[in-house]
Amino acid sequence: MLSTLHSASLFSSLILLSIFNYAFAEDPFVFYDWKVSYITASPFGVKQQVIAVNGQFPGPILNVTTNWNVVINIKNDLDEPLLLTWNGIQHRKNSWQDGVLGTNCPIPAGGYGGIVINNRNVIPVPFGTPDGDITIFIGDWYTKSHKELRKDVENGIDLGVPDAILFNGLGPYRYDQALVPDVLAIIR
Repeated sequence: MLSTLHSASLFSSLILLSIFNYAFAEDPFVFYDWKVSYITASPFGVKQQVIAVNGQFPGPILNVTTNWNVVINIKNDLDEPLLLTWNGIQHRKNSWQDGVLGTNCPIPAGGYGGIVINNRNVIPVPFGTPDGDITIFIGDWYTKSHKELRKDVENGIDLGVPDAILFNGLGPYRYDQALVPDVLAIIR
C-alpha cells in the first residue's frame, strides 16, 4: 500500500514539475547583427550609391516564427541618421514602437529586405504544406541619389514616376523565378 502511495506521489510530483517547466518556458531569441553602409550598385544600368545591409542590396531576409524574440543590433556606417520602421510588427517588452521621426529616434550616423514570419507548429495554416517559398521584394528605383531626392522633396518638388521597378534588387527583365506547375510555393 505504501509503495503504491509513494509511486502515485512521485508521479503527481513529476506531472506538476513538467507543468511548471512548461509554464515558465519562453519563446526563443534570435539575434542578427546588421552593418548599414553605402555600396555602389547599378540595377538599372546607372552606377550610384545605395544603402545596403551587410553589403547586400536589397538587404537580408528575416526568417522567424510567430512569438520569437528578434534582436537586431545595427551599426550605422552611413554619413546621416538612419530610421528603420517595422510596419505591422508588434514590439513586445520594448518601449520602441514603429513610428516616424519625432516619435522614434533615428540611429545616429556613424535598407531593406524581406521579413518572413512563420506560423508556430500549433497554428494551422489554411493550405497544404508548401514545397518551398519565394520572397519577392519590390521597390521603386530612381536614377537620382536618395540625397538628391530628399532635396527635391524638401523644396516641394514631386518625385514623379520612378525610373524603374526592381524585383529583388534587379532591374527590368533581369529577375526570373520560374514556377513549376503543380508545385505549391508561398510567394511572400
